[in-house]
Amino acid sequence: MAKRLGVTPQTIRRWQKEGKIQETRSPTDRRLYSVREVNRIMGVRTQEQVAIYARVSSAKQKADSNLERQVQRLKQYAQDHGYEVTRVFQEQASGINENRKQLHQLLQMAEHHEIQRVLIEFPDRLARFGYRYLERHLSSHGVTVEVTHKTEPKASQEELVQDLLTIVTVFSACLYGKRS
Repeated sequence: MAKRLGVTPQTIRRWQKEGKIQETRSPTDRRLYSVREVNRIMGVRTQEQVAIYARVSSAKQKADSNLERQVQRLKQYAQDHGYEVTRVFQEQASGINENRKQLHQLLQMAEHHEIQRVLIEFPDRLARFGYRYLERHLSSHGVTVEVTHKTEPKASQEELVQDLLTIVTVFSACLYGKRS
């Protein structure tokens, strides 16, 4: 990196300490710098890789074209903000289901630094519970989660009641599904 930028390794270490440049460490504790970070320091502008994640919970919602409309709204938002969408992830699954193929693919792309931003309509589209954990995980890989439709903050009691109803609904569906 120092050779590419035309500076000494000490300068790179100083920039890292000052927070001017981001580094990651290899398992053997070597400093690693992403191509994006080098380009940023050199002043090379690159187009951000943006992904869309859309999800509906039920087959009825999917049949009613809710999933397609969600994707279209997110694409329009991306266009309005000058983002180039490189990948669209869409699936029908419960927000508390941990085995969502599209979500796993999204996380893999983030871990491989193939995307820098994810657009979602609401936090619960990404996860019913644990949204902040997913957001933190994505952020640790340099990916920003952008929520396109903000909702008014709920009172803590209202949020707790909504969460409990969601849990009861999901577990009831699982129980009745096993009986049939």
